[in-house]
Amino acid sequence: MPSSADLAAWAGAVGTWAALGAAVHGARTAFHMIRVERDRDREQERRRQADQASSVAVWVGRPFGGGNRPDRLATSVALRRESFFPDIYLVNGSRLPVYEVGIFVWVDFSARPIRWQNRVILPPTQEPMLASAFVEAAPDVAPVMEHVVGVSVAFRDAEGTHWQRTRDGSLREIDTDDVHQRTGVADGDGFVQPQELEDVHIPGRQA
Repeated sequence: MPSSADLAAWAGAVGTWAALGAAVHGARTAFHMIRVERDRDREQERRRQADQASSVAVWVGRPFGGGNRPDRLATSVALRRESFFPDIYLVNGSRLPVYEVGIFVWVDFSARPIRWQNRVILPPTQEPMLASAFVEAAPDVAPVMEHVVGVSVAFRDAEGTHWQRTRDGSLREIDTDDVHQRTGVADGDGFVQPQELEDVHIPGRQA
């Protein structure tokens, strides 16, 4: 039969193990709560960044039959053939500028986008701005606009995160450590390497 001393020692050991178990459980609970809060903070930061990125957009507009140009008069001169070419509109509806803005156009004769325009900075815009128009384009650039069927934009937000809005309008965060994402243009589930404007050959056009 165990002595009272043995019982006391056993009870002390049980108490020690119980206290240790409680401490371990408490530590695990605290670690879980810290991780949950950290993940929540990261998600809130990601959403905050996405809020600015979601305010940046680019699209192709048709001046007649699809809405008049917001800053032009429909004169007889404006009704020439050029008036039916698409214009490219750009907007930054956030309160902060975005940087390293690249505009890429998609054309009906190529599966690769064309690097169309680069901007160091795009400040907040109260209304959509006309980023590119036929009548403002250089002679060697203007013929491409007849074939434009879509447009994409790449930019860096005020927090340093890189984004792209694809030609279907979806927003995608870019992993700059991935060379295909860093140098390509997002399209569907993948990335396509763009072509430079000076390298574009328009089918049927004489050199």
